[in-house]
Amino acid sequence: MYGIGTWLTRHAQLHPGRAAISAPGRTYSYGELNALANRSAHALRAVGVSEGDRVGLLSLNTPEFLGLLFGAGKLGAVVVALNYRLTPAELAYQITDSGATALFLGAEHVGLAGTLRDLTGVGQVFALDGPSVEGADSFADMASGFPADEPGEPLPWERPLLMVYTSGTTGRPKGALLTHANQFWNAMNDIVPLRLTADDTIITLLPMVHVGGLGLFTLPALLLGARVVLPRRFEPEQALALIDHEDVSVVMGVPAVFQAMLASPAFAAADLGSVRLFYNGGDRCPLEVVAAFRRRGLPFGGGYGLTETSPTAYMLEPSEFAAGTRQAGFIGKPAPFTEARLVTPEGADAAPDEAGEIWLRGPNVFAGYWQRPEATAEAFVDGWFRTGDLAVRDDEGYTYIVGRLKEMYKSGGLNVYPAEVEAALAEHPAVSECCVIGVADAQWGEVGRAIVALRPDAEASAEELIAWCEGRLARYKQPRVVVFVHALPRNTLGKVNRGDLRREFGAP
Repeated sequence: MYGIGTWLTRHAQLHPGRAAISAPGRTYSYGELNALANRSAHALRAVGVSEGDRVGLLSLNTPEFLGLLFGAGKLGAVVVALNYRLTPAELAYQITDSGATALFLGAEHVGLAGTLRDLTGVGQVFALDGPSVEGADSFADMASGFPADEPGEPLPWERPLLMVYTSGTTGRPKGALLTHANQFWNAMNDIVPLRLTADDTIITLLPMVHVGGLGLFTLPALLLGARVVLPRRFEPEQALALIDHEDVSVVMGVPAVFQAMLASPAFAAADLGSVRLFYNGGDRCPLEVVAAFRRRGLPFGGGYGLTETSPTAYMLEPSEFAAGTRQAGFIGKPAPFTEARLVTPEGADAAPDEAGEIWLRGPNVFAGYWQRPEATAEAFVDGWFRTGDLAVRDDEGYTYIVGRLKEMYKSGGLNVYPAEVEAALAEHPAVSECCVIGVADAQWGEVGRAIVALRPDAEASAEELIAWCEGRLARYKQPRVVVFVHALPRNTLGKVNRGDLRREFGAP
């Protein structure tokens, strides 16, 4: 089998005029997108990029982003996706660690050219989708001068395609190396349960510098020959308008995206009748969000995955949406081409309703961490990837996340899963969002501390919230302290940054 470059090549041969990307001010057909990828490949080769080389990419969601990704894929180069929420020092670490020989900056980030060159010593810096500026030549102008023919023979799909750095919650970020084959099997894990077809129109609201923005469901759509609506970044009013105007049928998001939609004044009046699937990933989705969409008759489901699984690992089929979302932390069932186990600390398979760590195996699972053989070996047991996430499975096979292995704490020798406590607190009418961490305690070993943001104009005391948990949670699970904040810190994908909260509120 061949790499993802052949996806565009084949669609350009079969239906070159079919719409592939609808971006602000421009629609690209499959013929045009393939030509953009081919010109990008020729231009990359002209500046010395060859098979196996790494190139850094820092950009919002643009057609040029995809052109560079597919162009690099046709050459056998590896795209290092750089998170634009990072500081220059954090970006410099990833650029240097990956050994990137060239750096491509989107229009919003080209001003960092000089700083990143100074910090990393990277030899070549380019403006991806704009004119030349000081310290960065225009790659778009350069590529436009090259022919649109194929740059060479198709490459095997075992070659690496993408490097995405993990969040670094346990230390320095590690580069997860994903192959062309990983992306194909991720696409199949999405296409089969969701019944995606070439007639679907997908909107990409997640950043493509994260594996979720590409794998859910941009690349699956382009494998199928479907159309992708591609705003540069997520803005709730714009997204709602695009869903209506572009007849979008599949909307992927994270809880922060859906909460922003619900909070928008435009939500009530938006025509969302074209959508057959709203789908959550990236973090545990509050059940009130699910209920709010369903009150409008909108199907809402969700799944689960990680950077290391490209990302899809668990999915809910549309017919299972109601049954599979009955509890907080819903993620569905193992995806069609992924094996999953829930494993207890003793190494046994967990019984129904018993918490266990999710272990995964399949062709979508990553090739390993870049130049981190020890970390790669530590992440696997007999070929199974250890996710660090804890879940329970009911007797019908539906699975629910209960927390992270490293988030779990012991109070009086008993396991406490923060997600369970957070779900109970979230039911209080004054609570907007919350996070629970374990802190050291002389008597019990550890106790829970809840960091809570209240809804606008709502009031609640710490004593009230602790009392709320009485009868809902066993005494040892109830938080002993409640701290109030305006909002919880989140990363680019909307996940709560527990590391920041532990540093600020984790003292005994």
